[in-house]
Amino acid sequence: MSFDHLFKVVIIGSANVGKTSLIKRYIDDDFIFSKKTTIGIDFKTKDVEIEGKIVRLQIWDTAGQEIYRNSISFSSSIYKNADIFMIVFDLTEEKSLNKIGSYLNEIENNCRTNPLIVIVGNKSDLIEKENGNVEERINEILKGREFKFVKTSAKDGTNVNELFYEIAKKLTEESQPNNPKKEEENSNIITLQNAENPNDTNKPQPQIKCC
Repeated sequence: MSFDHLFKVVIIGSANVGKTSLIKRYIDDDFIFSKKTTIGIDFKTKDVEIEGKIVRLQIWDTAGQEIYRNSISFSSSIYKNADIFMIVFDLTEEKSLNKIGSYLNEIENNCRTNPLIVIVGNKSDLIEKENGNVEERINEILKGREFKFVKTSAKDGTNVNELFYEIAKKLTEESQPNNPKKEEENSNIITLQNAENPNDTNKPQPQIKCC
């Protein structure tokens, strides 16, 4: 199938936070519990229709282990021409939460462009195990950078389709010529408002706003 836009979506984060599971939920609408870790880099594609245009998302799944991340070829493949980064952490594991700052620094130090960034707290289905004051901890880690984040669950699908739909919509808007939003200082900040199935035309679509 031909497409009107192609965007590179890079998912990064520590090992075992559910990056591969998020992709599988979105691509196949399926969840398989597994401890198997991603080796190196993999990617899958999915087409989304946005306002009559076919948007192809090329979703890159990256290994969380340092042994792979320290590779020069690994780093150059990740950061080259990326349109958006999803930094994923485990809502039940503080260690992965503490890694957010280092991933933001990696993006800032390696990207020549100004990619969009969204922070994703996965495993929201394990709410009873969630670390307290997650939002407060994230604000401390960001040190004044105003990135918002969304909670997802690859297991039960909470916010997964909505998140990728809004990413596709936002990237499509940003790609339009003479779009004044491109000049906004904080155009790389995303806020996701929860919604039901984005393909249900009888319900208002969720919105992404620049803060």
